[in-house]
Amino acid sequence: MVDDSVPAPHRAASGDRWSLAVTVIGLGITQILGYGTLYYAFAVLEPQISRDFGWPSSWSFGCLSLALLMGGLAGPWAGRFIDERGARLVMALGSVASAAALVLLSLSQNLVTFALALIIVEVTSVLVLYDAAFAGLSQVAGSKAARRAITQMTLLGGFASTFFWPLTHYLNEQMDWRSVYLIFALIHLGLCLPLHLVVLGKARPPAADETARREDPKADDPVLEPAQGFRAMLWLIAYFCLTGFVYSSFNIHWVSALQQAGFTAAVAVGVGVLMGPSQVAIRFLDMVFGGNLHPLTTGAISSVFLVVALAALLASGVGVVGAVVFAILFGLSQGLSSIVRGTIPLVLFGRTGYGARLGRISAISVAVKSCAPFVFALLIANAGPAFAFSAMAALAALSLITLHFIPRPRLPC
Repeated sequence: MVDDSVPAPHRAASGDRWSLAVTVIGLGITQILGYGTLYYAFAVLEPQISRDFGWPSSWSFGCLSLALLMGGLAGPWAGRFIDERGARLVMALGSVASAAALVLLSLSQNLVTFALALIIVEVTSVLVLYDAAFAGLSQVAGSKAARRAITQMTLLGGFASTFFWPLTHYLNEQMDWRSVYLIFALIHLGLCLPLHLVVLGKARPPAADETARREDPKADDPVLEPAQGFRAMLWLIAYFCLTGFVYSSFNIHWVSALQQAGFTAAVAVGVGVLMGPSQVAIRFLDMVFGGNLHPLTTGAISSVFLVVALAALLASGVGVVGAVVFAILFGLSQGLSSIVRGTIPLVLFGRTGYGARLGRISAISVAVKSCAPFVFALLIANAGPAFAFSAMAALAALSLITLHFIPRPRLPC
């Protein structure tokens, strides 16, 4: 029975909020499962994989780097697919494709088939991970509500490594890596597929809402004028490339870079543990207090954290306190970066072409990030850790400057 004492618009709004909450939680779960099985598990399984095939670890990670690059280059195609057909269909197909790719990976017999299977895994992952989920939330919630929803979802997604590193380690003690990947394939079919079908039931491609936008042009927040769009896109890509280069350099070389700077391995590993909780904490704070901040302001805060983190590392010598401050601030910065990756393009350009736009940004930034670990290693080897850290601090400062040149949409008079 419907309570007539509650106004119909309020009941509808309340129902929409609950529906959106279900979507956020459901997609948050699929991001934990997706990142856990398609990305984080590899680091745990790699030693057994390399031993099984009889090749050095560098070959396995080389295959992963190639696969990640190919996955990033597939981003624009995946984004256009989502824009045209809707996130529900694409993410459901992505769950099936990811399951099939993990089965192929478990069946690989040599370097060629292993590399090809890993490439397929990372290409299919762009159909189910953050960029696809961001587009799905925008199709369910619209531009206005999507920012908070993206923050909430990334808060949940931040637990992927927390759950899947120990889970993968446990499974790998009970069975071989091939069986682990088969179990992960079943997770995509048994959990991710039905969740995508259920929680994205209200997702509509932007093209389906064109008539509604013409009838109510104020339905979404204002976006940039077309004349400003190209300039904004160039500076935005520059921002994500600069910050991504720094994150990628340290994420790959965290322990070795700190050791070469004079820290012990125990200190490097110990402070590295602080990054995960820092990412989750800042996403929670952004969810509670950041609703009134423009996403470009959030991006600026992220860059400031990164600059200060590197300054603390340079100033600390080999002091443990400096390393702790660096790890916490680095985690805070990286935690916000996942949010602004989805919210800045949405608030600048709107929902039309959102998926394809995220894909183009991802393709370029992934190409840059794939070079980062190699360049960073060269800098440390030839110029020393202090110079390498200073160069990263300069890139972080440049990222802050690029945000200044991005125009903001005009508010309606």
